[in-house]
Amino acid sequence: MQRIEPDIQQLFTRIKEDDKEAFNCLFRLKYESLLFFAKSYLGETGKAGEVVSDLFVWLWMNHERIGDIGSPEIYLFKSVKNRCLNALRDSSKVVPLDEQPITEQSLADSNPLSRMEHKELSARLHALIENLPDQQKQVFKMIKESGLSARQTAKILHLSHRTVETHLYKAVKKLEEEITLYLGYSPRKKQMKKIMAVLW
Repeated sequence: MQRIEPDIQQLFTRIKEDDKEAFNCLFRLKYESLLFFAKSYLGETGKAGEVVSDLFVWLWMNHERIGDIGSPEIYLFKSVKNRCLNALRDSSKVVPLDEQPITEQSLADSNPLSRMEHKELSARLHALIENLPDQQKQVFKMIKESGLSARQTAKILHLSHRTVETHLYKAVKKLEEEITLYLGYSPRKKQMKKIMAVLW
């Protein structure tokens, strides 16, 4: 099924070359889906629209410095996510404990990997991700790295929700197999979850 990623890649190239029509086209193409995504963090408030609009303003003001972005679709959603998190922090809103990101530091005591092992395994897994089939890789990155839900990813890629979940399952399964191979044993489900949380 056709994806819109190549079109956006072309638009970014034209925007970098000072093509305002390409910028307007990108705005029309992505504003609504980015707004929908921002509302998943900020709720039905004007702040979500402000975040998305600010991103487009920044993009045009810095279009000569955006560089060669390999995955513009992911870049846009990740930028919105970061801006939403900044907006939440600035407004002193407290993120519920079960929604707070798990960091390497917060899992230091329970993390079964040493710092060196973490770096080595992380490098191996990221190399594995880059060699996944294209659509599987894109789904994994959009969900695990950009923070989109499976339904949001399905909508963006024009895939069924089930297809997205299947791609994600297969990608995660390959990563778990690589972790097991690296450690020399199969971690328990809870331990595997902690390792994955530290890495992503």
